[in-house]
Amino acid sequence: MRSQLRPVLAAVLALVLPGLGHLSLRRWGRALLWHLTIVGGGVALFALYDVEPIDPFADPAAVSAAIPTDVALPVALLFALSAVDAYLVGRADVAERERADAAAEAMRRRTASADGDDAPGDGQVPPSAAVTGEDGETLEVTCPNCGKETDADIDFCHWCTEPLPWAESETR
Repeated sequence: MRSQLRPVLAAVLALVLPGLGHLSLRRWGRALLWHLTIVGGGVALFALYDVEPIDPFADPAAVSAAIPTDVALPVALLFALSAVDAYLVGRADVAERERADAAAEAMRRRTASADGDDAPGDGQVPPSAAVTGEDGETLEVTCPNCGKETDADIDFCHWCTEPLPWAESETR
């Protein structure tokens, strides 16, 4: 539950301050890039449209009237794009974490079935049962060698033909 709120929190923080949402996700380069893009774009637009600097503490109501729509709209759009990007990056991080947890669970089940610890019946668990998710689909894991996704129910990566970690633990 808590990990599901991280993308939303990152999006809200990105709306508060440019790059803050990406900082909360520990994406330092992206945070700097968004911050410089929004601040630099805002400064460039203010210079392009010759907007006079005003003191926002002296008259807060004059701030919205002093900024033309040609400047406010692109800056607001950049803020929104930053928030969407922070949300999508947060969602990708959550999905990657869930895939890593699923891979770890598949490896744990695989080693448990090889050892015969909690295997039903004759001690053999069919590979598809050892690596299926809640809805019956086969889990996919990321190969530590090539980084591509492969099926968790085989002992090698079908892209680079390197053995997967649980295959090495079974042969020992």
